[in-house]
Amino acid sequence: MTRGTKKPRLRFGPTTTPQGFTAYGMASFSDLRPTRIVRELIQNSLDAAVEAREATAVVCFKATMIGLKDVPDITEYKKAFHSAVDDHTRMNDELSDAAQQVVVTIDEALRQLSGDGAYCLSVLDNGVGLNEKRMNALLGDGMGFKGAESAGSYGVGHFASIPASDLRYVLYGGVVETGRRIASGVAVLASRIGRRGEQPYAATGYLVDGFKNGEDGAYEFMSAKCIPTVIDGSLQEIRSRWGHGTVVVIPAFNYFGGDRWLWEVVSKISAYNFSAAIHQRRLIVEVEDLGEEAQRLDSGALGTVLEAEGNRTRSARKGSFFEGLRPSGQHAHEAWLTLVKGDGHRVTTSAGEIDVKLLEPAPAGTIRVDLYRNGMWITDDVFGLKRADFSNRRPFHAVLMLDGANEFHRLVRKAEGPMHDALEFTRLSRDEREKLKRAFTETGDWIRGRIPEVSTDDYTPDDFLVVEAGGDQPGGDAKRYSFWGAPVVVQRPPVQASVTRSDPAADPDDRPDPPGGPGGRRKRQEERKKRQRPARGTRSLPFTSTAVPDGDSRYVIAFECREPLGEVLLSLRVDENTDATCDRVWPDEYVRLRSFRIRRRASRATGADGRLTEDGKAIRLTGLSPGTIYELTVDHESAAEGLAGAVGAPILRVDLHRPAPVGDDDGDEG
Repeated sequence: MTRGTKKPRLRFGPTTTPQGFTAYGMASFSDLRPTRIVRELIQNSLDAAVEAREATAVVCFKATMIGLKDVPDITEYKKAFHSAVDDHTRMNDELSDAAQQVVVTIDEALRQLSGDGAYCLSVLDNGVGLNEKRMNALLGDGMGFKGAESAGSYGVGHFASIPASDLRYVLYGGVVETGRRIASGVAVLASRIGRRGEQPYAATGYLVDGFKNGEDGAYEFMSAKCIPTVIDGSLQEIRSRWGHGTVVVIPAFNYFGGDRWLWEVVSKISAYNFSAAIHQRRLIVEVEDLGEEAQRLDSGALGTVLEAEGNRTRSARKGSFFEGLRPSGQHAHEAWLTLVKGDGHRVTTSAGEIDVKLLEPAPAGTIRVDLYRNGMWITDDVFGLKRADFSNRRPFHAVLMLDGANEFHRLVRKAEGPMHDALEFTRLSRDEREKLKRAFTETGDWIRGRIPEVSTDDYTPDDFLVVEAGGDQPGGDAKRYSFWGAPVVVQRPPVQASVTRSDPAADPDDRPDPPGGPGGRRKRQEERKKRQRPARGTRSLPFTSTAVPDGDSRYVIAFECREPLGEVLLSLRVDENTDATCDRVWPDEYVRLRSFRIRRRASRATGADGRLTEDGKAIRLTGLSPGTIYELTVDHESAAEGLAGAVGAPILRVDLHRPAPVGDDDGDEG
């Protein structure tokens, strides 16, 4: 029951454990990675919407401007802050560099609020809302409340947003289906010395009417009439739009420590981590940035965002604003393609049912399994469902989705780490671990029953080398990449261009044998053949490659050069399915290329540049690093109709060769 009738106060209780601005327990409040904050806020809202039995969760990020008077009980906040600074400076002679940085940031935020104002972020949703029990759980560090189908929707996850406030002060409000409203807040500063004979004040303050001890909770909340305007305005909007929901208000919002537009940050993180929920129309994310027209990420806009991110690797983001964003843009795009194009199945295991989307061949030609819970990406490192578990199967991509309140869902939820992006089996009892492993093993057995076995000979003709070139695997700094097939050395004999000479005397080796020298001409021809370089466009180079079709007019190619090659040409050649002992039916046929995208598979390698040749039959590449695996996604036209008809559905092979020097006219380029 909310009995309070007076203006709420920010109250700091007593403590027996003094803490500074950078105490160990506050380490999590210094993590400004936007991925962590946005993902946690959306996950809480999505789970709360599931509990409210809403078909579609709506989460709205709204940035506005506020002044000092809009921050609830800013007077007590400033008193606690300045007192803590004075006490810690006096006790330690001076503040540490880290603590000083916190103090400078808070001082600057207070100055901005007193002047032209500071930013404020409000995150609204249509979840089940907050009542006293849920609010007590939210404020009670370590006392997370979990509903039947949620995963800590009202637990300590909301504290992840504290680093986004330069005041380290976050507000919460909720309205339930009956219309009852509730509000509170929490500020994390540093402990301070109380009056003589009293215990020090704690570092954490709560926006409540008071503290209480009892079975019905630890806090006495303000009455609905006293809810601060900065919270109440959002609650009125929630009540008007959805009837129930929650708002998290972040005063002195720092835009996650960057200068990027809110839409750019929120849309990418949402698309990467919640593609299943958005694709299934179970989640819509809205962004309103400082009065600009609202932007909306829904199932119709999801593909546009992920297509633009399809070549983003995790290593490429190292040191950037989006460092730590998982999965990578490449993997998020591949998962989305599987959701769109894959066949849907429902698999029954000993722990309950799980939905599976299965796409063959895999978008990137490598085996991959992604696990989602309630539409949120959890991990691609799943027991019994790793690449090595399918080494004798054709490449496929599987998306596993747990959405029901069964034992399988419960065990996965319990095994998730604090950031819900890994499975930690140590969080389970021994019996629970065995149950979950058995369920994953049964899922893997079902997949193996759907995907054909493959012999390495099926993919290793004698002019084709399959290399390790798939997605990255966790474990240390070293990255391993896997593709299917067994390595076979590239040994395709080059096709020599015929040269007709009108004057035999032009080549001394073509003159008749001189007297007394029978066989000399033949020997000289053999020596010349040894020295003769292949015709342009077919010169043998030390490289390995693999190519996987991705639809009717796209190939995904992985290749690696064994030594510096300078400028090279890459082409796609129609394979006749003949070997070097067969008569050639026609000259090599190269397909015309329309566009391509290239990326490297090693973070320290130099980037490669490329452009199409004028005839469109080759890609001119420069800047290749030896020992680096490069991946190209190539869009091409269909092979010539007559040729395709003769060989059936043509298979394309990769040629990598050097262009001829300027002035060399003994063949056509590429």
